[in-house]
Amino acid sequence: MSAHPIRAVLVDDEEHCTVTLRWMLEKYCPQVRVEAVFNEPTEALKHLKEHGTDLLFLDIQMPVMNAFDLLQGLGDHACHVIFTTAYDEFAMKAIKHNALDYLLKPVEKGELISAVAKVEQTAGRGGGQDRLGELLRQMVPQRAARIAIPTREGLEMLALDRIAFATADDNYTVLQLTDGGRVLVSRTLKDVERDLPADRFVRIHLSHVVAIDRVVRYVRGAGGYVVLAGGEELPVSRSRKEELLRVLGAR
Repeated sequence: MSAHPIRAVLVDDEEHCTVTLRWMLEKYCPQVRVEAVFNEPTEALKHLKEHGTDLLFLDIQMPVMNAFDLLQGLGDHACHVIFTTAYDEFAMKAIKHNALDYLLKPVEKGELISAVAKVEQTAGRGGGQDRLGELLRQMVPQRAARIAIPTREGLEMLALDRIAFATADDNYTVLQLTDGGRVLVSRTLKDVERDLPADRFVRIHLSHVVAIDRVVRYVRGAGGYVVLAGGEELPVSRSRKEELLRVLGAR
């Protein structure tokens, strides 16, 4: 048994599944401490971003946000994942190919104990996150990738290619969209930047992160400024100039 309990979060849109799984974990896997249970994946994502976990039991097929959308939204918030599913044959093949853990519904006692034991054996070792990343590259088309944006009303799933740039607004961030719309995010720009893929977005200023594909011109100066596809002009700080030029030159 682990010296420390394994913190776990259960996510499944069917309440009876999470009730049963929680009961089985308490009965057969005392080394696991269930800290949170969610039947709404958007709420689960918000919790995981704020609190993290050691082990995530994650249903594959859920309305609004499936397992791969949720994991894409998690970004670098790494944890062990055990998928649960009843029928998604295509997803199961991809999961097996990447040597990740899964449980078929209805979950069997022996399979559950074995999966948890494997988590204990691999705790602290690398490689699992790489396999998970490869799975996401297979299951989530990169250009259609989305992130979960916490707003005052809740969470909004936003396609990355809709974001033109992000601007700091005290402890909030304003996302300027390519269609002219704006979204107020209840997180700092630093936090938002952490969830944006570095191959698609670049920090150009203390107050601005821009989508690389939206930059149509760089005008030299002390730091200079960029002109975006929508006609916006944003300053580039001296400390960010070299990185911007490197990114633009690599494309």
